Amino acid sequence: MTTFHPNQSHRTGPAHLTWVRLGLLVLLWPLLALGQDTPRTLYWQDLIPDSHHPDKVLAKYEEEINYLNTLPDGSEEGLEIVEMIQKELDNLPVNPELDGQTVTLAGYIAPLEIRNGLVHSFLLVPYFGACIHVPAPPPNQTVYVTTAEGEALRLDDIDYAFKMTGTLALQEKNTELGDSGYHLQNARGKIHKDEVWLEPEAP
Repeated sequence: MTTFHPNQSHRTGPAHLTWVRLGLLVLLWPLLALGQDTPRTLYWQDLIPDSHHPDKVLAKYEEEINYLNTLPDGSEEGLEIVEMIQKELDNLPVNPELDGQTVTLAGYIAPLEIRNGLVHSFLLVPYFGACIHVPAPPPNQTVYVTTAEGEALRLDDIDYAFKMTGTLALQEKNTELGDSGYHLQNARGKIHKDEVWLEPEAP
């Protein structure tokens, strides 16, 4: 009969090494998972490819803009120039590099689906009042958001900016408030306290 002794050489055999590897994997898994799921912080200019930055569009129309500044306010010719430039800005493409990424983006809420005082889907936009009090931004500056289960936003809070985190997809969406070029899925959010978006809280 073979008797087991703790110091026997078979403790360093393949089975023992397998258990060591499994133990290390269990210990390191939270760190590995954190690295995989850490969202990328985006700013609104990131939603437009560098090759189509609005500054490049405006530079192309530098001559027209200079001429526009010589025209009287509200002139028909001036309005035609503004509409021509705005049309090109509105049709800038989305950024294909962002497709499928887990991201965080701060913006304002234009509610779409509201149930029992909770907002389950909405448009995330870069400035307050967009799609409601003023026209919608172009699709590449508008994100359609669907919240994760149990993560709907309180309707009473949507006058504030929100920082939303979820999986971003290149997906067009037409709504009664405006059109979007992105879909942020399974999103979670919190009121954004950044002083860029909100006045700092009083001490």
